[in-house]
Amino acid sequence: MTDPAPVTWTTAADGVRLAERRWTPEGAVRGTVQLVHGLSEHAGRYERLARALIAQGLAVGALDQRGHGRTAESTGPGGFGEGASSDAVLDDVRDLGQRLAADHPGVPAFLLGHSLGSAVALASAERDGAGLAGLVLSGPIGVSPGFVEVVPQLQAAVAGGMGDQPMDALGAFNAPFEPARTPFDWLTRDADEVDAYVADPLCGDDFPPTYRYGAGMFELVTQVATPEGVAGLPDGLPVLLLAGQRDPVGGVDAAQVTALADLLRAHGLPVELRVYPDARHEVFNETNRDEVTADLLAWMGARLAG
Repeated sequence: MTDPAPVTWTTAADGVRLAERRWTPEGAVRGTVQLVHGLSEHAGRYERLARALIAQGLAVGALDQRGHGRTAESTGPGGFGEGASSDAVLDDVRDLGQRLAADHPGVPAFLLGHSLGSAVALASAERDGAGLAGLVLSGPIGVSPGFVEVVPQLQAAVAGGMGDQPMDALGAFNAPFEPARTPFDWLTRDADEVDAYVADPLCGDDFPPTYRYGAGMFELVTQVATPEGVAGLPDGLPVLLLAGQRDPVGGVDAAQVTALADLLRAHGLPVELRVYPDARHEVFNETNRDEVTADLLAWMGARLAG
């Protein structure tokens, strides 16, 4: 098996040390892809996807987001870092995008976010997306009215002194699959992938967000998937949405994802929505992952020069 991409370190403006991974094609670079992982996971889980991308001439970069993976050595598990907020997360995405562009100038740049990372990627595109060739959202939350009710509760917990305490952000998602083999059967039908997630000390219950992190990031979720939020996206930005039909994060039959697609189309953007029958949350780790990856590569390939 090919050795995984090594971790390198970069320092954010506020002094937080960010763990970064790069995957670079052996030949000419046709484009760049920045991956933004989801809640309670890390960038190292995207090794297989990154290898598929570099095989098509795409240079890939990804951070362990604040509070996650190796970056948590600097911020603490499940936190933003001292005095930081969700704005710092967006700054980190912008800065890595700029580093990728400097290292591979003049080629199309794509941004791909998964799960909570899809909200980060959408927010980043709304704020800093002028140079993007395409935006991909995998396992997206979509338009979720439920988060609007949750955010004030989390903010009240922070105000009550619980900001640095861990919260259970993932527990309810397994309910549609009970009785289940594990608490994370909602991730994918592939039992080996579920077991790898459970065994990973940087994932799941071993790496919960704090209430302060949850309040900040879930407020971001409520802001980005609105008419006001998507108004900030660049005109004509192509968007690809990849969702599992049984993904509890995206609503029943991906209803919340479909609502996001409709919202983006209403803004005049070219949107492709792929909902995979019976697939769950992590479509790139699903039993039909080869189909999903092929769809992604074909969509990106159509937007590459040369």
